[in-house]
Amino acid sequence: MLSRGVISPAVDETGDIVTKYTLKAEDTTEFYTGLPIDTKFTKAELALPKFNAMETTKGLTEKVFSLNQKIMDVMNTVIKIKSTLKENVFKCKMFIGLYPALTEHVLEEALFYFSMLTKLQKRVDMDINKEIVKQESFWNEIMAEHSKFIRGMLDPTEEVLIEMADKFGDEFDELNKRALKLFDDMSKIKEVTRDSLKATTKLRDFKIQGTEGILSCKVKSIILPLLSDHVLREANHYLKALKSLDINSKTKK
Repeated sequence: MLSRGVISPAVDETGDIVTKYTLKAEDTTEFYTGLPIDTKFTKAELALPKFNAMETTKGLTEKVFSLNQKIMDVMNTVIKIKSTLKENVFKCKMFIGLYPALTEHVLEEALFYFSMLTKLQKRVDMDINKEIVKQESFWNEIMAEHSKFIRGMLDPTEEVLIEMADKFGDEFDELNKRALKLFDDMSKIKEVTRDSLKATTKLRDFKIQGTEGILSCKVKSIILPLLSDHVLREANHYLKALKSLDINSKTKK
């Protein structure tokens, strides 16, 4: 409810909260798995751009602070569950129908989110350039892992898509290495940011192609439609962040 009239109508264009595929992906995934998925949240997110801007944001900061604190309390439990899952899988105490590396992937995402919330709650002053490096090193690694997971979940007959996913994995591995080097030398920060932006745009388009293909039964894989939409939204989120980071790096004196 706090988002109504506060989030920019541009959220409809960025596609990091919800995409035009999300609702169908949820319905199709429910059909495939038999697990009930409450779509009211997605429908509410799709309606966000329709609300007029709030006339006043009085008291909003306090409400957001309170909400973030509640989220952090939940995240503590989520992190414990994901940590236990990862530990059990890596020690061969549990079998799951996913790559073991994926348990580490989702744990890293949870820890990163918790770290961002902590900074917000503590009003931490951040060095823009260092924050750019942290964001890019994290998300380039995530994009590389997405590419590798997609590659491994495509049917062996999808040779063209497999080759494309392989190339994306290699490209983002290299971008991550370049981003990590920025911690010692910031001179190429704009170059790495712009190269990351170009690569992520291409990967986003690849994910759109994959999501559409999975939903229309034209791409053979063991990827659930909602997972495909999920990784698309994360690519959209990284694109939005990169565009913001690129602007900030230009204005940073």
